[in-house]
Amino acid sequence: MSSSIQRTALLLLATSAALSARAQDEDAPEPLGIRFRLAGRVQFNLKASFTDAQVPLSGAAGQFADGYVLLGSNTSTSTNAGVVTANPGSTTWNWGYQRADQVAGNDLTLTRFDQVPRVGALDGSGGSTAYGGELWAMYELYSFRSFKKRTGHWGVEAGYGFTTFDASASGTVSGTATRRQSVYSLGGIVPPSPGYQGGYFGPVPGGPVSPVIDLDPVRSSAVQAAGINSLNAAVSTDLHSAKLGPWVELPVTDRLTVGLGAGFCTIYAQADLRFSESTTFTGNPAEFGVASQNLSVNASREDWRPGFYARALVDFAITPSWSVFAGGDIQSNSDLNFSSQGRGANIQLGSVFGAMAGVQFKF
Repeated sequence: MSSSIQRTALLLLATSAALSARAQDEDAPEPLGIRFRLAGRVQFNLKASFTDAQVPLSGAAGQFADGYVLLGSNTSTSTNAGVVTANPGSTTWNWGYQRADQVAGNDLTLTRFDQVPRVGALDGSGGSTAYGGELWAMYELYSFRSFKKRTGHWGVEAGYGFTTFDASASGTVSGTATRRQSVYSLGGIVPPSPGYQGGYFGPVPGGPVSPVIDLDPVRSSAVQAAGINSLNAAVSTDLHSAKLGPWVELPVTDRLTVGLGAGFCTIYAQADLRFSESTTFTGNPAEFGVASQNLSVNASREDWRPGFYARALVDFAITPSWSVFAGGDIQSNSDLNFSSQGRGANIQLGSVFGAMAGVQFKF
């Protein structure tokens, strides 16, 4: 074989080997890597509602807003039918009061207000759209050939997101309230300091003496007046979300890909509740005994709320390392409920939709 033929054969073999190696490289998946995503995020369908959750005062005789005078073990008499009664003129050590101005000489005055108008439940406004951001770390576990031999990827992802959420509500309602007042005789005793609360079983051996007062009031009255109740409520919430789950990326063109992901999502909610409520009595305020009632409530709660997420993104590559993306997701977590002094808020975190856009870097 001549040297020229040998050289030609060697060149063909070298060319064939190079083409074969190139073909193998084209068929081989791309190397695995790590990605980071930074996105701005808008959330929709976040909701809050506010409730006057105060439990109405029991209508039993002797129960008042600022104290009580009830049957005690020294007063009760059980019949064969199981009815508990007391003899006329009985005294009891099961009584209590709250303020010094309730005592005047030998009299103790206790008061309650019934049918006071209240706004009740209100839906919050202004918080259905919330803004925040997210940071994601994504690790590729496997690459594969998909449409037209383009490379797809799948792996696991972990993300942190932050969103602020504010909502408020206000309302007014009118009605007729009844002030019920009873005056009890102290029987000449020196009453304990305000805030005193006697018990059903009276004094404990070796403990302090439990003074007794008359079980039946000296006199009682009921006065009505029209009332207007106004309520202003607001809640401010910081929502920290942590997400973990699998993802897959499918190429559409050499630069355009579609990504899907789903998994566990937990939210750490930090919420501050503010209530301002006032009731103004008109028509007969002097005889009613009070012109207005005001209440301010501030409460806070921090808690984790479990749930899940699912997302879809479209990614466009600018360079081999940098790309931009946009997409949407759905997130569902259990609601956050909290209350103070009978006023409460419910932050609804289920079926929250989101839209996001940002940049991705991979290496």
